[in-house]
Amino acid sequence: MRPIVLSIALLLGTALTAQNAYLTNAFVPRFWKAGTDWTVSARVRNSVATPLISFHVDWRWNNGAVQVGNWQSTTGISGNQYWPYVHQIAFNQPESAGTLKVWVVGAGDTDATNDTLYFPVGVINNWTEKSVLMEQYTGTWCQFCPNPNETTNALDADPFIVVAKHHNNDEFTSASSTAYWAQFSAEYSPSGVMEQEEFGTLQDDAAYDLWSARAELRKQGVSPAIIDIDAAFNDWTRLLTVDVTTTTTAAITGDLVLNAYVLEDNVPGPQTSAAPGYIHHQLVREVLGGASGTSGVFPATTSAGSLYTHQYTLTVPEQWNSNNLRVIAMVTERRNGTSFTVNVADADLVAVGVEERSQAPVLNVFPNPTSGDLFITLTGSTGQVHVQVLTIDGRCVIDQRANSIGSALRVDGFAALAAGTYVVRLQQNGLVSEQRVVR
Repeated sequence: MRPIVLSIALLLGTALTAQNAYLTNAFVPRFWKAGTDWTVSARVRNSVATPLISFHVDWRWNNGAVQVGNWQSTTGISGNQYWPYVHQIAFNQPESAGTLKVWVVGAGDTDATNDTLYFPVGVINNWTEKSVLMEQYTGTWCQFCPNPNETTNALDADPFIVVAKHHNNDEFTSASSTAYWAQFSAEYSPSGVMEQEEFGTLQDDAAYDLWSARAELRKQGVSPAIIDIDAAFNDWTRLLTVDVTTTTTAAITGDLVLNAYVLEDNVPGPQTSAAPGYIHHQLVREVLGGASGTSGVFPATTSAGSLYTHQYTLTVPEQWNSNNLRVIAMVTERRNGTSFTVNVADADLVAVGVEERSQAPVLNVFPNPTSGDLFITLTGSTGQVHVQVLTIDGRCVIDQRANSIGSALRVDGFAALAAGTYVVRLQQNGLVSEQRVVR
C-alpha cells in the first residue's frame, strides 16, 4: 500500500498589497484509522509586515474533491503572530493510500512557493497502538544538557514513548551510536530527533520544552506493525540473544528496515552543570543493526497478519550492569534518504542463568572437547527443539531444528567449524539450556 501524503498549499490571492501566508504546526499521522475522523488543523502565519486580514484553508485527498474551508477574518496577522485554523470538514476515508493535500488561500498572497506541506498517510482497517521514538544527542561535558535530560527521563516513563540517548565525545560514547546519529546532521548537544525526522518533515531541534507536546500529538496515530521482543541474557556466558518478531496488521509497500538498541539505565557518572551523584538513563550502549538498520527482514510489500523475525546477538561487556539493561526495537521506513519510525517497542532482559537452567531440560553435549562431530542428548523433556551454535562473540554459525532429540542428535556442520570455543544453545517448550563446547 502506498503511503498517503498530506500537503498544505496556499492559493494565490490578488490585492494591491502583497501578503505571504503560510502554515505551521500542521500534523497528520503517517498511518490513520479507516472510517475515523481526523481534524485537519494548522496555524496560519504571514512572513511579511503587511497584515494578513482574510484567509481560508482547504484540503484534498488524492485527486478527489477540494474541501474548501470557511473564510476567516482577523484584525491582521504579521511578524511572529499566528491564527489557529480548524477545518470544518474532518478527514475520513476508507482503507486506501495516497496524498492528503492541505493549503491556505490568503487574500493578497502573491507567493505560492511556501504554501504547501506534504504528509505521507496510510489509511488502514487493522492497526495497533503507536509508540513514539524520541532520540537525544547529549554528553557529560554538555553544560546545557541536564534540563533536556530530565525532560526525556520524564518522557520515557510514558509507556507509549521510547527514549534513547546517544552520547558523544565522552566515556559513554558508542561507535555504532555515533555512526547511526550521523544521518541526521545534528552534531550539536543538546539536540532531539523524534520519529527519525518523519521523512525530513520534522527536523532536529534543541527546543526540549516542545518535545512533550509533539510526542503526545504523534501518539494519536496508529501503526501497522506489532513488535515483540524476546531478549534472553545468560549471565554465565554474557551472551545476549534478541529475537524480534514483527506482525504486520496491513499490507505496507516500502523500504522497511529493522533495528534494535541495547540501553542501560541507572548509570552513575559525571555531568557538567549538574549536582554530584548524577545518574544517566537511556544510554545507547550498542546499535545492533548498525547505522542503516537491518534490511531483508521485510519484503517490498508486506501482507496483513504475516510475521517477520530476526535475531541479534551480542556478548555484553563486563562493565555493563545487566540488571539495568533493556532492548528497544524499531521498524523504520526509508525513502529518498529520509526515514520514519513505523513503530517502536522496548523489553527488559530475561535471565537465562543457573536458576532457569535448573527448570529447563538437562542438556549434554559430547564429546567435549571434540575434533569432529558433536552430539546432543536431552533429559527431562520431549518435543521440537531449536539448536543454535554461537561463537564466543555472539555470532550464530549453526541454526538447526528437529522434531525431537531421540537417543542423540548430531549437530550438523559442527565438524567444519574453525577451532575455538562455542556456545550450544537449545530452546524447547519455551525454556533455554546452554553449554560451552571446545572444538
